[in-house]
Amino acid sequence: MCKIPTKGLLAVNGVLWTAIGTKILVTGVASYMRLGAAGETVASNGTAALGWIVPLSLLVFAGFYWMFTGVVGKYSARILAMPEARTSVFKTFSLKGYLIIAFMIGLGITLKHIPGIPTSFFAWFYCGLGPGLLSAGIRFLIRWWRERRSQPPHTIPPKPDKTDDGN
Repeated sequence: MCKIPTKGLLAVNGVLWTAIGTKILVTGVASYMRLGAAGETVASNGTAALGWIVPLSLLVFAGFYWMFTGVVGKYSARILAMPEARTSVFKTFSLKGYLIIAFMIGLGITLKHIPGIPTSFFAWFYCGLGPGLLSAGIRFLIRWWRERRSQPPHTIPPKPDKTDDGN
């Protein structure tokens, strides 16, 4: 089993959340770019739904930023309270966390395959969710960096003298 320094789980979280946030943001931007091609309109004069995407994305981002702030704090405290010096990389999340992730992935896949959900939904929702996850990842990495820098340098205990017989 892959064991890493326990505080390194903060970095693992940071990399995972940053990568996922970036992927979702790119998907949202791609949906945003397809809006004109999809012909989605909201006004009688034919203007695209672009006027609503930025405010809705900001609203979604604010909600997820607030929510993920609590998650970052909770998971960071959980990781920093672990007594082991080295631990499995799979302890990054609790069982409940893994179940929530599986549910969210399943929900995302399901939504992508439901006909009739407009491209504009993916544009504004993913352009809010992606930066929320990305910011959480960055906060995990900052927390890891601060913890890493606050630790005293690792010292190797001296080897016992071979001539000493223990008396």
